[in-house]
Amino acid sequence: MLKRTLRILILLCLVVCVAFGGVGCQESTGVNNPGPIGGNDPEAIELRIAYQQDSSEARIITALASAFVKEQARQGTSIRIIPVGISAASYNQSVLQMYKAETLPDVVYTYDDYASQWAENGVFENLDPYFERDEFDFSLYDANAFDAARVYNDSVYYAPREYNQPVVFVNTEMMGQYGIDYKQYIGGWTWDEMVSVFTSIRNQMNKQANKDYIYPLDSSFEWAAMLNAFVLSEGGYLLDVESKSAGFDNAGTQAAMGKIMQLISDRLIADPRSTVSGGSFLNGNAAMMIMSRPKVLSCIDSEIELAFLPMPLMGKNEHYLCYGNTGYAISSISDKKDLAWEFCKFVMSASGQEVFSETGNCVPILLSMQQDGNATWRKYLEGVDQSAFVRSDSNQYTYVLSAYARGYDQSKERDIYNKISQLMRELSTYSTASEFCEYAQDQVEGVM
Repeated sequence: MLKRTLRILILLCLVVCVAFGGVGCQESTGVNNPGPIGGNDPEAIELRIAYQQDSSEARIITALASAFVKEQARQGTSIRIIPVGISAASYNQSVLQMYKAETLPDVVYTYDDYASQWAENGVFENLDPYFERDEFDFSLYDANAFDAARVYNDSVYYAPREYNQPVVFVNTEMMGQYGIDYKQYIGGWTWDEMVSVFTSIRNQMNKQANKDYIYPLDSSFEWAAMLNAFVLSEGGYLLDVESKSAGFDNAGTQAAMGKIMQLISDRLIADPRSTVSGGSFLNGNAAMMIMSRPKVLSCIDSEIELAFLPMPLMGKNEHYLCYGNTGYAISSISDKKDLAWEFCKFVMSASGQEVFSETGNCVPILLSMQQDGNATWRKYLEGVDQSAFVRSDSNQYTYVLSAYARGYDQSKERDIYNKISQLMRELSTYSTASEFCEYAQDQVEGVM
C-alpha cells in the first residue's frame, strides 16, 4: 500500500511539473530527459528528435532511437540521436517558436490534431514524395492510421507510429470488490448495459465512507475521441466542416449533452470540474476509464490491475467510434531530411513496430502485427485480453476521426478543440442541456 501511495505521489508531481512547466526545451539527462543516444564517434551524423517531455515518451524515444542507431551502424552509417524534450503544456507554442528561430529539430513528434496547423504553416515536410520514391506498400498497414496522418490537402505529413481508438479500461480489483463480472462484456456490450453496471457500482459506493470521492467511471467526455463519437451516435455533431457551423443547436447534440449531465448528476461519472480525464482512475478512485493505449504505462506505474473492454455500442441507430494516432514528422528546415525519413521508415517498419511494442504503449499499424495473437504488444500484460484495442470490420461501429475539425481553418482547428473541451468541464454548472448548448454554440462560433 505504501509503495502504491508513493507511486501516486510521484505521478502527481509529474502532472504538476508538466502542467506548470514553462515554455522551452531541454536536452539534459534524467527520467524525462534522455541524453544523446549513440557512440562517441566524432564522425557520427547527429539527428535531433523532438519529443513530448514525459516519462512515457522519454521511454519510447529512447527505445526507438537506440534501435535505429544500431540498425544504421549495421548499414555502415554512424549516427547519434539527440532527443529534445519539449514541455507538454507548451508543445505547440514551442514547436512554432523553434521553427521561426530555425532551431527546430530534424524530426518532430506530433499529434493528429496539431499536425494540420503545422503542415499549413510550412513547419512539416510533405511526406507524399518520400512514400512514392520508396514505393511504400500501404496495403500492409491499417488504412485508418494513414487517414489520420493526411492532415492537409489530403497529403501525409507525418509517419504514423501506432493505431489508437477508445477502450474501456477496467480496474479489476474494484470490479471484484463490487461483484461485477466484467468478463461477460469482452465480446461487446451496449451503452444501456454499461450504464446498468455504473448504477450497480454506484449503489454500492454510496455505502462507503469515501463515497463523495469515488465513481464508477472516470471523467472522459471532455476528451475529443470520446465526445465526438458519443454525440454522433446520438444523432448530433460538434462541428460541420462543410457548412462551417457548430452543432450545439442540433437536437441530437442537445440530447447527448442531457445524457452526460444526467450521468454527472447521478454520480455515475466524475464531474469534469473536479478532475482531469484519467485522474480519478489513476488514483484508484474510479472503477473504469475510457482512454486509448498510450495510457497503459501510467496505469501500470500506478499499480492498477488492468483489464480492457470494447467501447459499448452507443446510440440507437448508427454507432460511432473514433480513431487517431501520433507519429513523427520531418522538419521542413532540416538539412538531414533523408536521414530523418530513414528514422520515420524505421518506426513504421516491422523492426521499429516491434521495438515500440516492447514499451507496452503501442498498437501496431502493421496489419500482420495487429492481428497476431502472439504479437509482442499483446504480451505486455500477460493473460489480459487486449483485442479491444484493434479495429474490427466485423462489428457495428462506423469509424470516424477523433479530429472532428479536420478540414476547417487550420489556424483555428486546435482552438476549437480546446474551447469545446473547456466547455465540457463547465457542463455541470448549467441547469438544463438547452441552456448549456445555447451558451456553447455562441462560444464555439466565437472561436470560429
